[in-house]
Amino acid sequence: MVKPRTHWKPPTVCLVIALALAALPDRLDNAIRSCVVDLAHPGQQAICDLTEKLASWRPFANHSTSPTGEQGKLEAARLEIQRLRLANMKLASVATSSNATAAPVPPLVHPPLVTTDLVAVRVLGRETIQEWLAGRILDRGQGLAPDSLVVEPGHGTLDLGIDSELAQGQPAYSGRRVVGRISRVGRWTSTLQPVTDTRFRGLARLARVGQDRPVYSTRGMLEGTGDGFCRLTLVPATAAVAIGDTVFTDGRDQPDDWPMVYGTVVQARLPGDAPHWEIRVRPAVDLNELKQVEVLTRRFNRNPTQSPGVLAQ
Repeated sequence: MVKPRTHWKPPTVCLVIALALAALPDRLDNAIRSCVVDLAHPGQQAICDLTEKLASWRPFANHSTSPTGEQGKLEAARLEIQRLRLANMKLASVATSSNATAAPVPPLVHPPLVTTDLVAVRVLGRETIQEWLAGRILDRGQGLAPDSLVVEPGHGTLDLGIDSELAQGQPAYSGRRVVGRISRVGRWTSTLQPVTDTRFRGLARLARVGQDRPVYSTRGMLEGTGDGFCRLTLVPATAAVAIGDTVFTDGRDQPDDWPMVYGTVVQARLPGDAPHWEIRVRPAVDLNELKQVEVLTRRFNRNPTQSPGVLAQ
């Protein structure tokens, strides 16, 4: 059996070279090392280029095959997103076209349960009433007796009655000024109680002229005095009252929430230790010159809605 020879020369040579390099000065050692690195650089660069080509070639080869794993899931998600976008665009175009062609639906409007109206009524003069009572007015064969007229001393007579839906207590106006209320109603005529009548009562409130609208202050009770004027009572002594203030309605004599005018303060006096003011009011209307008034009527709407209510279904 032949024993293999041991080559001791190469290791010995390498050892000697290493010892020689270790014994050399640092400057000479660095120069030799730089020369060795420069000689080995071309080979190292060739190996790096080959490694990069192999790395870029393998993924390309795998990519050429059908997508699998995570790459396949990503591609499927992209396709689904694109499909959903197209479907959303189609739905939006359909909705836009349908809204453009559809007729607008009018809102459901329910008429009010109680409706108000103003009925124009002429005021009959005293001469006309006297002529009628004296039988000197022709009735054109209708057989109207003088007692068929409703006449009341101290009250104006109007030429409409029950047939025109006039009723007792309805307020009468001349523009925005309160004239009085309907006192008695007959078939053909009715009588008007003026605001100056001693039996007239109405809730009121004071106001002074503001920049854009009246500035309302305290409330009180308007009463007729029977001498062509009114007085405003129950106004506390702590309230501010001045001559020229306007007295507005604050109750039954106004349509809904629209204040009407009773008159103007012409005298205001506060006695010593008195709890209330003594206020004299001039009516806003000259009752002796009235030719026509508007009477406020209220009636229930017999058909308040066109559809049955919830309780009726």
